[in-house]
Amino acid sequence: MLGLRAGVAVTTLALLSGCGPGEGGGGFETAAEAPAPQVVFRSETYGVEMVYPENGVQGSDDATGYFDNAGWQVFAGPDQHGTRLLSLLLEGSNEITTGELRLGVSRNPEQLRQCTQPGPLAQTDTVSSATFDDVEFTSYSAGDAAMNHYQKVHAFRTLRDDTCYAIDLIVRGTNPEVYDPPKTPPFAQDEAFHRLQALLGGFSFIERK
Repeated sequence: MLGLRAGVAVTTLALLSGCGPGEGGGGFETAAEAPAPQVVFRSETYGVEMVYPENGVQGSDDATGYFDNAGWQVFAGPDQHGTRLLSLLLEGSNEITTGELRLGVSRNPEQLRQCTQPGPLAQTDTVSSATFDDVEFTSYSAGDAAMNHYQKVHAFRTLRDDTCYAIDLIVRGTNPEVYDPPKTPPFAQDEAFHRLQALLGGFSFIERK
């Protein structure tokens, strides 16, 4: 389960639709299907909020896979200081294919200086911009592969209020052909990125305290 950090709150909202009196018959109309329960992650210290489905993803504090160092952002080395606020794994993730959304922050002076610079494995022709909650992020794709392991990343970075904000959509895993018999991935890489991208609709900035 996801551990709580200073200034962080996580709550679950069960969003249920009510049913009211029907017209003319004195009975009740059939209720619409209730929306799925949502989890609200909020850090007032860093001024961010993420609303995501209670089902379909799970929080994790652990490193996942060959390349993962559990850093505050996917490219962070051991001397690159920051805080990993949230890590969400797609349901079904395993050693063959894992999908992760990672949200991290840093106020370290060196990290602030290089915040929006593309990471060391960035594909330079993919560098562009994206907007979340009316804030512009530098975006780029990156990847790595070694020893039948791979990692692909869609990265987003912005500098705001003396804080570097990093959002990483990560798909990593192992070549299923190295197993005998070959294993079946829980989902395709494109599907994983599509599901992770959908989660970004729940991200927003809030007032810091």
